[in-house]
Amino acid sequence: METSLKQRLLHAIGVTSLGPVLTAVIQLVGVPVFLHFWGPRLYGEWLVLSAIPIYLGLTDFGFGSVAATEMAMLAARGEKAGALSVFQSAWLLTTSVSLLIGLCVALGLWVLPVERWVHVTLLSGEQTIGILCVLCVYVLLDLQWTVIVAGFRCDGNYALGALLGTVVRFATSASSLIAVAFYASPLLVALILVAVRMLGNGICQIVLRRKSPWLHYGFSNSRLNVIRRLFGPAVAYMAFPAGNAFILQGMTIVVGAALGPIAVVMFSTVRTLTRFAYQIVDVITNSVWTELAVAFGKGNRSLAKNIHRCACQASLGLSIAAILFLSLFGVRIYGYWTHYKVLMDINLFHLLLIEVLANAFWFTSSVVPIACNRHARQAVVYLFATALSLPLAYVLMSWIGLLGAGIALLIVDLCMIGYVLSHSLELLNDNLGEFTRALLRAPTLGTGNPGGSD
Repeated sequence: METSLKQRLLHAIGVTSLGPVLTAVIQLVGVPVFLHFWGPRLYGEWLVLSAIPIYLGLTDFGFGSVAATEMAMLAARGEKAGALSVFQSAWLLTTSVSLLIGLCVALGLWVLPVERWVHVTLLSGEQTIGILCVLCVYVLLDLQWTVIVAGFRCDGNYALGALLGTVVRFATSASSLIAVAFYASPLLVALILVAVRMLGNGICQIVLRRKSPWLHYGFSNSRLNVIRRLFGPAVAYMAFPAGNAFILQGMTIVVGAALGPIAVVMFSTVRTLTRFAYQIVDVITNSVWTELAVAFGKGNRSLAKNIHRCACQASLGLSIAAILFLSLFGVRIYGYWTHYKVLMDINLFHLLLIEVLANAFWFTSSVVPIACNRHARQAVVYLFATALSLPLAYVLMSWIGLLGAGIALLIVDLCMIGYVLSHSLELLNDNLGEFTRALLRAPTLGTGNPGGSD
């Protein structure tokens, strides 16, 4: 059993690691391509426009991710009929609600003067509205992936699902860069993104059906009581993508409003470079999510505790290594990457590296309450902290420029460290002293007590 668990984790980590590598390749290639063919100002406007539809991704109310956890726990107990009911209920709700809100957003875009609000000058009003509408469709297609990956997760096929998702994302991004290199307009690039994503979703659904025939799309097994039961955890989970949207897309919009599109490019490129280290932590977190849910589903709290400790060890160690690497070579990499067309804010760069370390202290632990659908309080704290970071960043940037955005992001991580770690240790029946000592020892992944709660 221990060997099987280690193999699953290694496969998951190996496949999930491919995602950041390909993402880094796309970003390293993408920024010079966009800057060369579109120029800094048009690229800055594209970054602002592409950030806005991300908020449409909140319309599934978190049901896809909560369903993935619930399905994994049910399947771990052999309750496949219950897992199928959750799968179909989540798909039905995600599709119907997101389409309804997507239609409302599309209608609103034609009425509201969005192009003036986001300071777009190179694109016409019709082009701006068209791009936003198409990108909204892309986000709706991306929402379907949360349901698809839930199917892969619950039946022991997370590594395969992660691989397919990575390939689809890479193909989508690569196709957009090829289009830009052939002088495609922003609207055409948006249309290509939608077409490739639609094809990728279809292929993934076919593979899921063949790997897990008992999981199938439809309405016959969807249940209103399932939706009601998961409604609370799902609404709470929605705070995580909302908070992420605040600190990623929201911060981009705030930087644009405070300092203009050129500053957006400067901020986005520096943050993209430093977020290389974030990708490492994200790999570890996503890889252990399903195994933690299975351990909770079987009541094996001891195994969940061991998985958490090993995951935190890996995240902290790899984050420190990544920070050291970027400290030594980051400035040179940035110059080659942007072809010296974008000035690097060195103070912002160093501040964001400190933020990476602060984030590593809590982000991996945050998956523990998520893996047992007991994340409501953590979600509220995160949403509150990230929401306050935007006005704080705007005020700070009026005094100290881009460094203000970095300070606001660091404050979010400092707020999360204490709360998240204590909450996760409580759920695992662990304590801070033993947890700290375990981090300093060589990692040992045992199987725990399958029937116990310790």
